[in-house]
Amino acid sequence: MFVSTYESAIDAKGRVSIPASFRAALGGGNRIFLWLALDGAGCLEGGGEALMAMYRATLTRLAPHSPARKALVTRIIAGSADLKMDDTGRIKLSDELMKAANLTDRVKFAGNMDSFQIWNPDRHAEHFDAMAAEAAKEDTLEALGHAYSEVLHQQASGNAVLKLVDGGDS
Repeated sequence: MFVSTYESAIDAKGRVSIPASFRAALGGGNRIFLWLALDGAGCLEGGGEALMAMYRATLTRLAPHSPARKALVTRIIAGSADLKMDDTGRIKLSDELMKAANLTDRVKFAGNMDSFQIWNPDRHAEHFDAMAAEAAKEDTLEALGHAYSEVLHQQASGNAVLKLVDGGDS
């Protein structure tokens, strides 16, 4: 899982080091896929081969000629840069990606659970403040509480099934 936020420099050749914990979350893979975030936030979003496999499985569930599938395949699959991390954990950001996300000399890597984002640090600060305000809203906290309760219920149900399967010895 991609967790936390890290700031890093972009060198003169457009290379940036992927944070060590993000490299670990890639599970040993050296391919990084990046595209302009779908939500219009102005950052890059991406991940490794596991994320692309998940998107492939998800997108193939959509009708082949549906506008939604075409749009998402165009933005995520066709629109992604397929980058290879070097031995030191660096990738080279293309001029096109840097321009799309307004990146110059520094970037912010932000964990996004199964993916990560690369931000212009100033844009990230604005986004972080907006998300902090959203997270403090009553309906957001209620949604979290509801989802948390559902997970607890599912876990309890799973443990009950395990006890039945193994004869109650767990």
